[in-house]
Amino acid sequence: MISNWVIILISVGYLTLLFLVAYFGEYRAKMGKSLLKNPYIYALSLAVYCTAWTYYGSVGNAAESGLNFLTTYVGPTLLAPVWWFIFKKIIRISKVYRITTIADLISTRYGKSVSLGSLVAIFCVLGIIPYISISLKAISSSFQMISSTNALNDFTAASAGHIFNDYTFYITIGLAFFTILFGTRNIDATVKQEGMVTAIAFESILKLVAFLVVGFFITFVVFDGFADIFSRVENDPLLTRLTTIDPNGGYSEWFWLNMLSMMAFMFLPRQFHVSVKENTSEKHLDKAVWLFPLYLLVINIFVIPIAFAGKIMFSGQAEVLSDTFV
Repeated sequence: MISNWVIILISVGYLTLLFLVAYFGEYRAKMGKSLLKNPYIYALSLAVYCTAWTYYGSVGNAAESGLNFLTTYVGPTLLAPVWWFIFKKIIRISKVYRITTIADLISTRYGKSVSLGSLVAIFCVLGIIPYISISLKAISSSFQMISSTNALNDFTAASAGHIFNDYTFYITIGLAFFTILFGTRNIDATVKQEGMVTAIAFESILKLVAFLVVGFFITFVVFDGFADIFSRVENDPLLTRLTTIDPNGGYSEWFWLNMLSMMAFMFLPRQFHVSVKENTSEKHLDKAVWLFPLYLLVINIFVIPIAFAGKIMFSGQAEVLSDTFV
C-alpha cells in the first residue's frame, strides 16, 4: 500500500495543477484569447456530468445489475439530437434576461416571482447535497483503500477518528477555496468563469484517460483481452444473466431510468451552469451534440469488462465491494 504522505502529496499536487490550469484560463481571457470560445472546451465541460458515479457506481451497478448502468449515459445520448433546439432557446432566453440559474429561469417564466425562485433554489440546494456528499465520500474512500487494506471492507473508514485525521476534510477546504477563487469571486453572476470551466474541461480529459488506462490494464494485462473475459462469463450462469435485460419489468425500468437520466442532464444545477450560463456561442452546440455522446461512449468501453473481471477475480470474497473494483 502507498504511504499516506505520498497520497497527500499527490492530492495536493493535483489540486495545484487544477489551480494552474484555472489561472491559465483566466490569464488567456485577460489577454483577449478566451478558451471558452473554443467549442471543444464547451463540449468537454459538459462532461462534468461524469462524477464519482462513473468510477464507482457504474462498475458497481454493472457488476450487480448488469446493463442497467447504461441508462445513465444512454438517456443524455438519446437527448443529444434535440439539444440544438432545446438548449438554443434556453441559451437565448438566458442571455436576454441575464439568467444564470434554474431558479432564475423558472421565476422569469412566471412573472419573475421571488417566492417561486426561492422555492426552486431551495430544491436545487437540497438536490445537490447528495452529489457533493457522494463525491467527498469517494475521495475519502479512495484514500482509505489505497493507504489501508482494512478499508476494503469498511467504506466508512475515512470518517472515523478525529477530524484532524480526516484528510478529506483538508481536500474539501482546498476545493472550497478553488470554488471561491475561480467561481464566486466576481459579484456579477453573469461574468464567465473562465478558470473554473477550463479546469473542468481539463479534468474531463484527465478522468477519461485515467479510466481508459485502468480499463486497458485490467483487460489486456491482468486478463488476455475482451475474449478472455467474456469467454469466462459465458461459462458462468450467474454472470451470464448480467448480459441481458430482464424481460419481467426490465424494459419498463430501462425506460424510466433513461427518462430520469435525460432530466438529470438537463436540470442538474451543474449541467445548467456549464451548458447555459457558461455558453459563449450557440454554434458550440453543433460540436457538443456529437462530441459529448462520443465521450460517454469511450469512457464506458471498459465498464463491463472491469465489472466482470472483478466478479471473476474476487469471487467468494464478500468483503470486496463491487463499487471498489476500479
